[in-house]
Amino acid sequence: MPSVLPSYGMNRNAKIVRFHQTGPPGVLRVEEEVLRKPEAGEVLVRTDILGLSRVDLLWREGSYFEQPVFPAGLGYDAAGVIESVGPDVRTVSVGDRVSTFPAVSLRDYPAHAEAVIYPENALFAYPHNLDPRQAASANMGLFTAYFALVELAELQPDQVVVITAASSSLGMAAIQLAKAFGAHCIAVTRSEGKRKRLIEVGADYVVVAGADDVSETVLGITEGEGADVIYDGVAGPGLEELVWATRRFGSVIVYGYLGAMDATTPLPLGAAFLRGINLHASFRIFDYTGNPKLRLSPNLAAIERAKTFISAGLASGLLTPTIDRVFTGLEEYTVAHRYQAANTHAGKVLVDLR
Repeated sequence: MPSVLPSYGMNRNAKIVRFHQTGPPGVLRVEEEVLRKPEAGEVLVRTDILGLSRVDLLWREGSYFEQPVFPAGLGYDAAGVIESVGPDVRTVSVGDRVSTFPAVSLRDYPAHAEAVIYPENALFAYPHNLDPRQAASANMGLFTAYFALVELAELQPDQVVVITAASSSLGMAAIQLAKAFGAHCIAVTRSEGKRKRLIEVGADYVVVAGADDVSETVLGITEGEGADVIYDGVAGPGLEELVWATRRFGSVIVYGYLGAMDATTPLPLGAAFLRGINLHASFRIFDYTGNPKLRLSPNLAAIERAKTFISAGLASGLLTPTIDRVFTGLEEYTVAHRYQAANTHAGKVLVDLR
């Protein structure tokens, strides 16, 4: 951290990751720009760590539910230090260590750069026991899981949660958060090699899709009752199987569609109706954090509850960010995208800019 932080109003040059057309990782470019000064409610953050997620790949490929406007930046996950603040900023100050969380449109506020202008309402002053790598690994997964499992599904102690795509950073965060609420977790993965890692982060049971019958295994574990909550990042042909593995009047929350990229997802309305299932087929974190481009307003009370719970959990060690691999420097950013796309990771993929 520099001994003297730039003051409000000074020009700031920064390298930023951009792409000028959608496509594979090779479309990514590192370019330099002069950042504007922060406006009302905005701050200038020097970023130390960038975190990758599935969203970054979908955005780059043109497969996200928003479409990029070129040249387009990218990235929702970063951690850094506030260098300057604009007018009317009240919750953070120069020198604060902060991390970003999804509460903006990527068209307006991409986070993957050496320094970024970011709104204070999309920043999280993370606990001091975390280092920047851990801070950049936490928010996407924990905030998404909190809003889905706690606010939407009203998760209770001793309930059973099935978490698909469990070895992803979002899946591992969901396991930890569900366990923090006293729930029992059934993790679903496609790799037998990831079983041990999932048990280590808190899964009570691990089901290997393709080798095990997911529905039968869940019903066996729950003595025929089914899971209380399904937290699904896959969709695809297996969605109906998950509905039949859900307890009557339980909840199925679909937040991703990894399995629907190359296959049709039958919408099991009949099964959901017969079992009284609450089927949320397109959950987005923005349903709670807001996104002006999607005309979604933030649920401020829910955001504060999420911040309070997540901050306390991270500070106590009850919630621990899971890191898979760290790349160094923007020159390795494209390599990191290729690694993320290979789907061999178990936890967060980071790029360290320090």
